[in-house]
Amino acid sequence: RTIFKGFLQAAEGYHNVLEENRQLYNQVQDLKGSIRVYCRIRPFLPGQASSQTTVDFVGETGTLMIVNPAKLGKDARKTFNFNKVFGSSSTQAEIFLDTQPLIRSVLDGYNVCIFAYGQTGSGKTFTMSGPQVITEENWGVNYRALNDLFEISKIRKNVFEYQVGVQMIEIYNEQ
Repeated sequence: RTIFKGFLQAAEGYHNVLEENRQLYNQVQDLKGSIRVYCRIRPFLPGQASSQTTVDFVGETGTLMIVNPAKLGKDARKTFNFNKVFGSSSTQAEIFLDTQPLIRSVLDGYNVCIFAYGQTGSGKTFTMSGPQVITEENWGVNYRALNDLFEISKIRKNVFEYQVGVQMIEIYNEQ
């Protein structure tokens, strides 16, 4: 009987710690902001000359400076600020690591929207889904997010029951 009482106290303590961790985790997400803007620099495709780059500087704090070779002087450079800039050598795993905390907050009841924006050929589909020939190593954010959610829900299946719903929309040529 004493062992059972000790077990119940330990389980209650464990659940209290889990709840506190969940609250702290979501507070960190709130402090980071509900809207985050990232920039991923697409590497040059085979046959493209790297001398055609307009990227002049990528700062560690989310600063991106581009240069317009058609302009001279201070008008030639423009600076943009993002929450983070991923360089052309960034991997799919590195991109996912920055979105993973948001995705995991879904399991605590938060709504999350992750979308990619850019011109045709800029790498949106690659970042979100991966290449046409897909392996686990080059999975995009979508596949990694779903895998992560299902793995966590499997681990927590004795404590929580989750229902996962996904909606994907593609707007192409304003349609």
